[in-house]
Amino acid sequence: MVRKDSSTSVSRLANSNKLQNARRIQAMRKAFNLVRNRQKANAHRIPDLEKRKRRLKQARKYAVGNESIIKQAVENLRQNGIRVCSAVSREEAISLVIKEIGDNKLVVKSKSNLTKEIGLTAALERKGIEVVETDIGDRIIQLAGDEPTHPTGPASHLTKHDIAKMLSAYYRLKVQPNAKYIVDFLRTRISADIARSKVGITGANAIAAEEGAILLLHNEGNIIEVAMRPEKHIILAGIDKIYQNLEEAMNMLKIQAFCTTGSLKTSFVNIVSGPSQTADIEKQLIAGVHGPAELCVILVDNHRHDIAISEYRDLLHCIGCGQCLLVCPAYGVHSSRFTADSNLGGRGLVYSALSGGVPINKRSGLDLCLSCRKCRHNCPVDIDIPSMIVKLRLKKYKRREAHIQTAYDFLRAHIEWIGSAAGLEMLLLALKFSAKQDSD
Repeated sequence: MVRKDSSTSVSRLANSNKLQNARRIQAMRKAFNLVRNRQKANAHRIPDLEKRKRRLKQARKYAVGNESIIKQAVENLRQNGIRVCSAVSREEAISLVIKEIGDNKLVVKSKSNLTKEIGLTAALERKGIEVVETDIGDRIIQLAGDEPTHPTGPASHLTKHDIAKMLSAYYRLKVQPNAKYIVDFLRTRISADIARSKVGITGANAIAAEEGAILLLHNEGNIIEVAMRPEKHIILAGIDKIYQNLEEAMNMLKIQAFCTTGSLKTSFVNIVSGPSQTADIEKQLIAGVHGPAELCVILVDNHRHDIAISEYRDLLHCIGCGQCLLVCPAYGVHSSRFTADSNLGGRGLVYSALSGGVPINKRSGLDLCLSCRKCRHNCPVDIDIPSMIVKLRLKKYKRREAHIQTAYDFLRAHIEWIGSAAGLEMLLLALKFSAKQDSD
């Protein structure tokens, strides 16, 4: 009888939101550990990795906030036949995208942290435009109505069983909890959506100013298909994505690929420097042979200019690799609490605070940072996020002594982390007990 009551209690707990969150964090940690282990195994295969990181840091320092580089990029993109628009705010960026889409009621898009930042998909759907995410992870998150947990591995917190259950409910048919089956299942449906679309939206990993070229990094192959939609390819990029030239941009891509996956390469690097063209008939240059008839780049500010001229300038050196999340003990325990919408972890919280998303004068995820500095030690461009968080915390308590307030914040964050970590481990033990009971 005691065993039955215990089993019932655990069964109820298994259905609770807290345990569901614990399960998600457990899956996320497992995915993050795989990447870290792969990095350790492959690091020796890039003997000049530290030298490349120093070069990248200098490239970011030179280009971020450099108005002449931005101007050069715009001029060369236009000279290459690419239309360039500028958006100061997220609202203006969304408005420009809607204008570019025109009468089309379906668009396909690739993974883009900038489009998440500005809430593009939801904004388009409110206008009656169907948006299909073509990245497998992003499509899973979209169909689940969930939030990403990593900039390049958005569904890291979901197990194959979670995904299969969600897809089975969404499509009303049985989806096997097998990774290859799930990928094949989604690929078939995504490919059909791509085939019937005329407009594609992508982000940009980098823009090379000297060449007027856009660089796209991906593993799945979906981005080039999205970019080749016949009517239009819309590219959204933050003004902080501009590099001096292709050489510096390619160095960044090598480091980004290693940090995001632990591998030395990615399957695809596409360089787009204008519409397709041919001179095969009497050497007359004819544009628009294959692919989109138009290319449009929308350069988005959304507070980046103000940050670039502030004491938080280094924040924009970020290459979006998510390395900081892999090693962050606060993120590994608090997860979504240490996040502001799509802005993940400490870096995301700082950006959100500077752009008005997180009220500095109220309690927020910023208070959860442990100031352990693991993010900075592992960041390929050495961004000092903990110091930025300390500065933002101190702005809430201007009348208090800085060193006293810093010590208090440090202790409070650690006490909360210990409590949350202990609670999380108890929930995970309950989860194991529940699984054992079910098997018995």
